[in-house]
Amino acid sequence: MQRSYFPFITTGWLMLTLMMAGLSLYADYSRLKKDLSNDAQFVYSSIYEKAYINEVLLQSFTVLVSSSPNDQESIRSFANEMRKRYPHIERLQIQRQQKVDGSNFGRAEDFRIDPTRDDFSVRFPITFIEPLNPDTRYLLNKDLLTDPVFTETIRFVRKYHQPVTSPPFTLDNNKTGYGLFLAFFERNTAPSADNLYIASLIIDTEGMLPNTSFLSEHASISLMDENGEILDQHLSEATTRLPIWLPTLEEQRTVTRFGQSFRIKIVHKFGPKNINLGMLLILLSASLAVYFMLTAYLRQKVKAAIEHSSIYETLKNERQQLEVRIHTRTRELREQLVENRRLTHQVLAVQEKERRNLSRELHDELGQSLTAIRTDAKILKRVHPEENSLVNQTAESIDAIAQNIYDVTYGMMRALRPSALDDLGLIDAIQECIVSNRLAEHGITLHHDYRGALNEMSEDYNITLFRLVQEAFSNIIKYAQARNVWLDIHRTSQGQRKEISGDRLEVMISDDGCSFDIEQDAFKKGFGLIGMRERVRALGGVFQISKNHDRGTRIIVVIPLGSEATTSASERAIPDQEAPAEPAH
Repeated sequence: MQRSYFPFITTGWLMLTLMMAGLSLYADYSRLKKDLSNDAQFVYSSIYEKAYINEVLLQSFTVLVSSSPNDQESIRSFANEMRKRYPHIERLQIQRQQKVDGSNFGRAEDFRIDPTRDDFSVRFPITFIEPLNPDTRYLLNKDLLTDPVFTETIRFVRKYHQPVTSPPFTLDNNKTGYGLFLAFFERNTAPSADNLYIASLIIDTEGMLPNTSFLSEHASISLMDENGEILDQHLSEATTRLPIWLPTLEEQRTVTRFGQSFRIKIVHKFGPKNINLGMLLILLSASLAVYFMLTAYLRQKVKAAIEHSSIYETLKNERQQLEVRIHTRTRELREQLVENRRLTHQVLAVQEKERRNLSRELHDELGQSLTAIRTDAKILKRVHPEENSLVNQTAESIDAIAQNIYDVTYGMMRALRPSALDDLGLIDAIQECIVSNRLAEHGITLHHDYRGALNEMSEDYNITLFRLVQEAFSNIIKYAQARNVWLDIHRTSQGQRKEISGDRLEVMISDDGCSFDIEQDAFKKGFGLIGMRERVRALGGVFQISKNHDRGTRIIVVIPLGSEATTSASERAIPDQEAPAEPAH
């Protein structure tokens, strides 16, 4: 078995190893991609924040100038402070609209400020600049409208009075920058040609990018304008050259804020330094260890299979022998149980016979003696009719005592063996039992339902049913505290009940009194319920106790009749399971 499976296991191991290595590389690639995305988001946030600062600074600058255009000291102090705080601001400027003097610049009557028209003859010289030093002094009075870089920007901002960005241009220090312009009128004066200003920020694009020390090897960041022209670029130092076939990761972001539009591109070349060699080595080592353990397991399995086969045959033989012994023992127990039930039935029959004989002896012997005593007492009363005489009173007392003894004896005879059961049948015997128990005197209302040929059964069934009803009524009176009792006795052959079909007896006795715990008390205290159950089982029937809905107890008995009774009893040799509910009393 090992030789046949070994090539497949080796091939599977190689494929699994390659897959794990690929997953490890993919995890490294995904991690690098995630890091690159985080770096791009960081750069985007930094540039967006600076673009927001530019707009807020320009707005604040225009508010200050519009409120006090002649307060050069405050304006310069503010501009100087902003440049110190934000190094990417190269300079701050103010241009003011002026008429064009001379024919070379158009007619003076074309001087107007209607923002809906583009035909105008004006100039926008720089009237304020910060920092003002020898390198920037030449810009004072320079008309930006004549500069091709700013012409369209000046025209647009003059027309719409919104922040507008100029095209990128080269600064004095050979760096790339751009201008952010905003037109405004002097505050607290009516808009006119004389009080139109344009404030501008000249921004160093190199300062827009954050510190790029976080860049790893073979990575670069490019800042481009909306047309894709590179404004600034940072490249990490590379000590080795990577093959061109290695994958390259790229992330792009677009920043558009207050007229400032940029594109950010971060590129990273996937290289050996991005591979988690430790994890890859662990995976390969684990794969080799699994391969060697698996081959060792196969060798051990071949050896164990032979031993298991021998042990299996031995266990199989022993199991067959054990099953034979269990089957034999089960049959013996079943036969013993059937015999026990037969003996129980016989004991009950003998008990009933003894009760009948005892009842007859009480009736024949004691009854006749009591009758003779009462007769003699009555003779004495006739001989001595005087009521005050001692003989008459003694005879009266003897007669009363004899009558009481007769009544007690008659009650004992009915309890031992109801004469109605032999003379009139089951139903009348049950009715006599109901009367003798005086249910009404105990505040109990009886609801009964009798169906079928109940008076055409043998003595075994009659006495069993009578004893069941007698014991149930006794328990209800003693313990149940019930107000209603239901007694249903049906003889039927329709359908099936409790796995018993054909001609059968179905008995239900229930009450609405208090119940108790069947597991703790039903068949562990006293012999009343045990006797009822054994009488039913002796006839091959089923005895079940359960709770009667919310209150009370219910007893259900099903007994097969006729020739099927003996067969059913042997088939149900294993004891019936009582329902796990609160039983009768």
